[in-house]
Amino acid sequence: MSVWSSRHPAESLLSVVPLQPRKLVGQSVRRREDARFITGSGTFLDDIHPPKLVHGIFLRSSHAHARLLSLDLGAARSMPGVELVLGYADLAEGGLSTLPLDFPPPGPPVPGAHCADQPLLANGYVRCIGDPVAFIVARTIAQARDASEAIVAEYEELPAVIDLKDALADVNLVWHDSATNLVFDHEEGDPAAVDAAFAASHRVVRLEVMSNRVNALPMETRACIGTYHKGEFTLHVSTQRVHVLQRALADRVFCVPRERVRVIAPDTGGGFGQKNGLYAEYVLCLEASRRLGRPVKWLAERSEALQSDCHGRDNLFTIEAALDGDARILAIRATRLMNMGAYTAPRAMVPVLNGLTHLTGVYSIPAAHVRVQGVLTNTACTSPYRGAGRPENVFCCERLMDDIARRLDIDPILFRRRNLVQPNSMPWTSPLGTPFADVDFETMLDDALGLVGYSGFSVRRKQAEKRQRLRGVGVCLFAEDLHGSHEPIPAHLKLQHDGKLAVMVGSGSAGHGHETSFLQIAADSLHLPMERLAFVQSDTALIPDGVGTAASWSTTLGGSSVRCAAALAIERAREIAARLLDASIADTQFRDGLFRIADTNRVVGWDEIFAAEPDFTASASFKGSGQAVPVGCHACEVEVDPDTGEVKVIAFAVVQDAGRIINPMLVTGQLHGGVAQGVGQGWVEGIIYDAGGQLISGSLMDYGVLRAADLPNIATALLENAEASNPLGVKGIGESAATGSTPAFVNAVLNALAPLGVRHIEAPLSSQKIWASLHGAPTGPISGDY
Repeated sequence: MSVWSSRHPAESLLSVVPLQPRKLVGQSVRRREDARFITGSGTFLDDIHPPKLVHGIFLRSSHAHARLLSLDLGAARSMPGVELVLGYADLAEGGLSTLPLDFPPPGPPVPGAHCADQPLLANGYVRCIGDPVAFIVARTIAQARDASEAIVAEYEELPAVIDLKDALADVNLVWHDSATNLVFDHEEGDPAAVDAAFAASHRVVRLEVMSNRVNALPMETRACIGTYHKGEFTLHVSTQRVHVLQRALADRVFCVPRERVRVIAPDTGGGFGQKNGLYAEYVLCLEASRRLGRPVKWLAERSEALQSDCHGRDNLFTIEAALDGDARILAIRATRLMNMGAYTAPRAMVPVLNGLTHLTGVYSIPAAHVRVQGVLTNTACTSPYRGAGRPENVFCCERLMDDIARRLDIDPILFRRRNLVQPNSMPWTSPLGTPFADVDFETMLDDALGLVGYSGFSVRRKQAEKRQRLRGVGVCLFAEDLHGSHEPIPAHLKLQHDGKLAVMVGSGSAGHGHETSFLQIAADSLHLPMERLAFVQSDTALIPDGVGTAASWSTTLGGSSVRCAAALAIERAREIAARLLDASIADTQFRDGLFRIADTNRVVGWDEIFAAEPDFTASASFKGSGQAVPVGCHACEVEVDPDTGEVKVIAFAVVQDAGRIINPMLVTGQLHGGVAQGVGQGWVEGIIYDAGGQLISGSLMDYGVLRAADLPNIATALLENAEASNPLGVKGIGESAATGSTPAFVNAVLNALAPLGVRHIEAPLSSQKIWASLHGAPTGPISGDY
């Protein structure tokens, strides 16, 4: 095979091979992948049925906290069709015990704290509902389920700690051999400057606000097939990040060279960060296959997923603002208390530092200090969920803006205008580190308000009052400090036997549309029709390097690598064309998809290039980090029925700084999906445990999900401000709408309730909570001013 790399860095060729006039980039090309999805011809995990396949089922704890006194697996092992039954002791004999942590906790070590690594199966204790106790493998799912019911487990129930404040106070300990539930205690900012600002302030406002626990709820639940054959592991898994899983499995679980662990993701039905990390189920399927010599499949049922998935959010903020006499914010002081669940999941630390800079939002606040603490509770683990820390912090900041305005009797929009970072102050860096350059936040605010018809809101509010309804409007102005990646997402162009040029990228689509947008980039660069291109992703054997999809970086990193690889391919093709045409490379030009000799009619096309070089290959990795700061504004108008607490979303608007847009339809779809998730969190979604740790929202009968009819048409305005740090000029927008929509919705509902004296309700704002708030029942947090 001939593998060619340029004499020059890939980025240096972009000026030599500029992106020629747009034909596909910038167009709303329909998603290629949708044809197979809507016709049922996609290949998801449960569509894969290798020979000799057996099925796994987990026996899970029905106790939130208990000592496992005994576990009798004998009867289950003798059940019909059963191939294998594993408990923790069986794993320990094989050198397996816990899931590895991808990132350590921030800050100095906490005295007496437990590392809280998650055991693959219960080791003497269960610490949350759904904790895996045993793994049963049988020829059929029914046989495995029958065998699970034959297992006899004896428990001694222990007190559970569910409430975050109780956990911080160590009312009960999640780990019996630990002195505290505290996992980490970390601070950022300038405490001295903040103390001075508070001492000199005219007024201080304090708010306690909860970012409620939710489940990402991907359409396809978590699932995997583990296969072991001749010393090599293969994991088929529903994920966006095959390389992350491969490294964890090879380096820290099975301790084998990475080339002996292959991870493949077929079509993946959603992820939203929840599927990015390693889970015990993946390790168990691989280990069971190693012992049996047969592939082992596990597929979570929805109720099992709701209790055993890593959940998202669940942060309690206590935030204070120091104000001067002109209603300008002088400083922010905050404590963020994070619920880690019963264990520190492999990706649990990602949301901890991610987004802390957003606590001061897009406002000209001179000083800030935040303390972040993580505590253990007898609940499922938490991990990244769309935005991974940014939505939590933005929600806190934007709720604070409305709450301050209410206390000062100032219109919340006017209060924001007074405190925004102004264009003439830029470049400007927030006190917690977000850089702003050349952004006009006030114009974005005006644009969003215009899209919901804000100028006529007061009239509509009065009209609603005549019908005994309450109208409210809410906004959220925000920036996303996208940290990017320290590793690139490489792209490879490789000629296939069928004559198509494969575009192979080290990212992982789970509904993102990469198969369309990346091919648009390649097709425009190469002047080839998209039909001549194939797309390959999420297979560590075919693409050994990459970091998958997360943090809104895929197009910035992976798309830029595709662009660079295309430039390299054109340079390589010029060499081949020059040889075919018996000319110098300098005289060989590429224009309109053809290679021609200057001032002659001698020309060859890609077909001749590929015929001359059947092993044609070009590879590149964009070396930038992908860091960027896209900004957005959401506006929402709602109507509330005070007699029932029912909410109706009347209008919703998104104004998004999207950088250069590859496919407007894909961008708009990402934004609309994010709005549905964000509004869902603020309105109907919530993982709820009772005081004893039993999961109340354990099925879709109890866990609310928005339907299409619950939202109006979402007005969307996309602003194309090219990002200079990457060759495409793009900015990540995959998580932005989930960041801005929750506070916009919650602020709108509370604005509607404000005339009746309701200041705050903790999300989700269910009809019951709204009704109770209007009829004197307590629903709010500790808040006040002094």
